Formats: sequence, C-alpha cells, structure tokens
Amino acid sequence: MSISVPSLLMAFIVMSATLVFPVALVPLRRHPELRLWAWALGVNTLAYVLFVLRGQVNDLLSVVLANVTQALALALFYRGICHFQKRQPSRWITVAPLLLIGASFPFLLDQLPARVMLACSVYALQSLACVVILVRRRAQTAGRGQYLLIVGFALATLVSLLRVGAAVGGQMELLAILLTSPLQIMTPLLMIVALILFGTGLALMVHERNESRLARQRRLLERKNRLLQQYSAKLEAANHRLTELSITDGLTSLGNRRHFDQVLRTEWERARRSGKSLALLLIDIDCFKDYNDCYGHQAGDDCLVQVAAALRANLGRRGDLAARYGGEEFVVVAVDADLEQAHQLAQVICQAVAARALAHVRSPYGQVTASIGVAALVPSVDLAGAPELLVRRADAALYRAKAEGRNCVRLCDSMSAGQLVPS
Repeated sequence: MSISVPSLLMAFIVMSATLVFPVALVPLRRHPELRLWAWALGVNTLAYVLFVLRGQVNDLLSVVLANVTQALALALFYRGICHFQKRQPSRWITVAPLLLIGASFPFLLDQLPARVMLACSVYALQSLACVVILVRRRAQTAGRGQYLLIVGFALATLVSLLRVGAAVGGQMELLAILLTSPLQIMTPLLMIVALILFGTGLALMVHERNESRLARQRRLLERKNRLLQQYSAKLEAANHRLTELSITDGLTSLGNRRHFDQVLRTEWERARRSGKSLALLLIDIDCFKDYNDCYGHQAGDDCLVQVAAALRANLGRRGDLAARYGGEEFVVVAVDADLEQAHQLAQVICQAVAARALAHVRSPYGQVTASIGVAALVPSVDLAGAPELLVRRADAALYRAKAEGRNCVRLCDSMSAGQLVPS
C-alpha cells in the first residue's frame, strides 16, 4: 500500500479544519481560552493549505505567509494555555517568532536548508514553551487532559527537531514537504497524532476544569448548608430559650403569671371538650411579710426558692403546672384531676413545705408553712366566668385556710355554677 505525503497533508488539513467547529461552538463567553484555541486551529489549517499549494501560488504566500501563519498558530496555542492557567503570556514567545520569520524569510526564499533550520527551530521552541508551562502548572490544573496536550506538543517539538537535524545533515530529500519518502511520511503522521491529542486534550481540560469547579462549588454549598444548619439550630435553641425566659419566673424558675394564664385557658378548653375534671391549687406562704421584715428580703427570696423547689419535687404527673402567681403566692394546675386527687396533692405539698424546716420566729408554728386552697370542676359552656371561675373558687378556699389557722388545706367543691360547697 502506497501512502503519499500530499494525501496525509490533506487529511491533516481536513482534521484541523473539522476541529475548529466543535471548539468554536462551545460558549466562548464562559471559556475565552477556547476562542484562542479555535483561532489557532483555524490558522494552523490555513498554514498547511499554503504548504500544500507550494509551487502553485507565489512563494511569498506558500513560503513566507505559510511559515508566519504556522508560528502564529503555535503562538495562539501558547496564549490559550496561559489564559487557561490564568497567567500572563510571554511577549517574546508570542511576538518574536512572527517578527523573526516574517523579517527573514523573504531573504531566504532560495535557501531551503536555512529556512528549515530557522523555522523549525522557532517551532520547536514554541512547542517546547507550551510543554514547559503545562508541566510547571500540572499540579494546579485539574484532570488528565493536560497530559494529552503535553504529549501532543512534545511530538510537535520532535517533528521540528527532526527537520532541523535533516537540514543540518544536508538531507535535502527530508526538507521538501511534498516529497514522498519513509521519513517524510512519518512527519505528517506524527502531526496527525499530535492534532488528535490537541483536540482531545483541549476538550478534556475544559471539561475537567468545569467538573472541578462544580465539585468545589458543591463542597462550598455543603459547607454553607452545614453552617446554616448549625446557625438554624443555634437560632432555634436561642428562640426556645427566649420562649422559656418569657414564660419563666426569674427567681423561682417556675412558670410565671403569664404562662399560668395561658396554660389555664388551654387546659380549660381541653377539659371542656373531653368532659374531664380540672383542678387548681392556690398556695400562699404563711406570714411571709413578717418573714421578710425579720430576716430581710434576701432571705425572703431564698424562702420563695425553697418553696418553689418543694412544689417542683412533688408534681409527679405529666401536664401539671406549677407557677408563681404573684408575690408569695403560687399556683398549681392539675389536669384530669378531681377534687379528691387535688386534695391529696395539696396535702403532700403542704407537708413538703413544712418539711423544709425553714425557721420563722414570727410564725405560730416556728417555721415556714403554707396554706392551700383547692378547687375542681368539670368545665362546660354554661359556666359563667370560664377559667376565672376556677381561680375564684380556689381563692375562696385559700381564704378559709388562712382564716382557720394556716398551715392547712381547704377545699371548695362545686360541679355547677351554683353556690360554693366548702368542706
């Protein structure tokens, strides 16, 4: 099978021209280096067209312009790589080859060996410059596409050096580009391989850079999401804490009056719908003003804290609420509790306060005690006064406990809106 150099050169030209279109069709605004590479491929195609037309067109076109165009193609490849790596290209590597070949070749039209040595030396240096910058920045460039370009430009450098060696050795049959010989066939074959590596490497470099950017953006987004989740959790905890503070008494850490009012209304409506009993305990520390006068307000605060602890320790049922009603008064909302159950709870609390054994010389009992009023009823729509009715009944029972000697529990039982029935 015979292979002609002109046929290989035509195949090279077709391949080079074909590569221009897929590279140019990529969105160039997003990948400006591809604009330079598309121009490089187009100029490279023009250079080899002029080489093939040698002898059919003026030597200024097929020799001077063709070689200047070839140097321009390599310069554009070099600038495209620099742009891809976000580095400033060297002016000497970009401009000097064009000026050198453009200025000297008109005087070397009849000196083929000198032209080949000069042009191929320049091409070899340009290709080698591309190899060097790719190798130096290989750690900063993502992916494997760069290695295809390194091999491609290394082959281009090798082809140029082979032609320089042929010129130095006086092997004229290797210098005529259209002459068919085994070594001349190898030159376009190597350039075809290099061209394939150029196209594949360029596409891979851009693709791998985009993948690397997406991966970085994905990691950044995941990190931001984690930070947002942490911030959201902290914000939720802070809001929860603020909510707790807004419904908590600062001294005793029980619910405050506002929280008590909310819970009482909520539990009233729930008991009304379910038809179950709702109980309320009003607790007052006996002779607390005398305690403050005798021991001071700091001791009075400590006393309130101790009584609150006794309440908290003896609320065994989930859903029950202990709150500070105001001053030295406390309140307990006992859900789903009838009067007997509420009475038992009040007795336990009364004994627990006394068990704290807080000395009180101005009390008839010699220690801090509490009086408790208890009321319970089954809420209904026709009960006048709604939740406040339960508070009034517990307050009436507490008044009786204070009037009947303190340190005791008194009940107020009425299952209707009628007259209170004390016990």
